[in-house]
Amino acid sequence: MKDIYLLRHGDTDATEKGYFAGWTDVPLSERGRKRINKVKEILKEVELERILVSPLVRTQETAQLIAPSGSWEVREEIKERHFGSWEGKRWEELEKESPEEVKRWREAPFRFTPPGGESFQAVLERVVPFWEELVRGPEERVLVVTHGGVIRSIFAYLLQVDLAATSCFLFDPGVLVKIRGNYSFCQVTAILNTEVEPGG
Repeated sequence: MKDIYLLRHGDTDATEKGYFAGWTDVPLSERGRKRINKVKEILKEVELERILVSPLVRTQETAQLIAPSGSWEVREEIKERHFGSWEGKRWEELEKESPEEVKRWREAPFRFTPPGGESFQAVLERVVPFWEELVRGPEERVLVVTHGGVIRSIFAYLLQVDLAATSCFLFDPGVLVKIRGNYSFCQVTAILNTEVEPGG
């Protein structure tokens, strides 16, 4: 059986201030580094044989903290959803600039696509082939350092549900998900949202 660990990057200025980052590069915050160092303690007993990482800075920095002397493979398929003209903007700005778009998002967040952005269906179409390739591979312990939207897409695929149905799962920055199995059968064995002291 293969053990796959899905790790969302740590906190950033975007997650702390509430703006859309998407494909925009933002580094980890101090809080994010502290959170990932806690995850590192959890993973220290795991002999990872392969590390796959999104090309964005926040995931690269997360991987560097987990495996500072290790090497990893950069995979374009597992970067975050692109939010188009919404990137870099907070809700307050969007409500003033594009109230109708915000209304549509709130009514159906998993079906609305920001102008110039990527639909969740498009994210699924790049993430699912990546996942199928991964689970078809040899038995090994793999760490995938990625984003909330990608983890949510993998859950939707495994459960064979609409993405909206995955909103009952909490995937905070630094969440660690363990999945065991192979191409024909997978089980989610753990979802760990690591806590960090307020302000730290």
